[in-house]
Amino acid sequence: MKNSAGTKQVKTSRIAAGPKAVLQVMNAGQQCGQIAVNAEYLQLIKVLSEKSEIENYDFRSWLKNHAPDDIDDVVKALSQKYFTLIDCKECANCCRVLELEFTEPELHSIAKSIQQSIDEFKKRFVVEGIVKPCPALKGDLCSIYEGRPDVCRSYPHFEKPGFIFRLFGVLDSVGICPIAFNAFEELKAKVNWSKYRARWSKRMREIEAEGNGRDKSN
Repeated sequence: MKNSAGTKQVKTSRIAAGPKAVLQVMNAGQQCGQIAVNAEYLQLIKVLSEKSEIENYDFRSWLKNHAPDDIDDVVKALSQKYFTLIDCKECANCCRVLELEFTEPELHSIAKSIQQSIDEFKKRFVVEGIVKPCPALKGDLCSIYEGRPDVCRSYPHFEKPGFIFRLFGVLDSVGICPIAFNAFEELKAKVNWSKYRARWSKRMREIEAEGNGRDKSN
């Protein structure tokens, strides 16, 4: 999530290191491999995530069964790495795209911060308990950054314990958040997913075919 610091325009170019490598939109003026984020980059990770949907699902299934014991530490380190390489102030995609449920106290706090009554706030921004888009987003910046809700503060939730029990949410995040996308792609390399991918994916398709066969026979 973004704070209320200023932003600047950047020129970007795309560097691809193979179809399954992490793709980085780099700013030539930045140092130490900083990853610049713009609309092109956000569209790129969305498209790549959609193209990798089956593979990512297979990787999720493999992780559920074969994740290393220190998976939470590995993922936390990757998250911290990409938080240093990616400036959230250039993004705000999560603020625009996510549909979030806030607690009642959080709703009151957000309403107060934008100088609206809670009734008016709910009428304008809350549908079936979901807030979208975030009314606290001003341009590309969070206007309540210091007091933002916990779900915003921890997003994309890679540093919370129990990573393998939240993998469906992770798969949703990789097409939205550049930090989640890059960390997830590097995680594949960290655990040697390429070594197991073909055999595991073949088995997953066999299981799916067996399930479809049973469905047709019923």
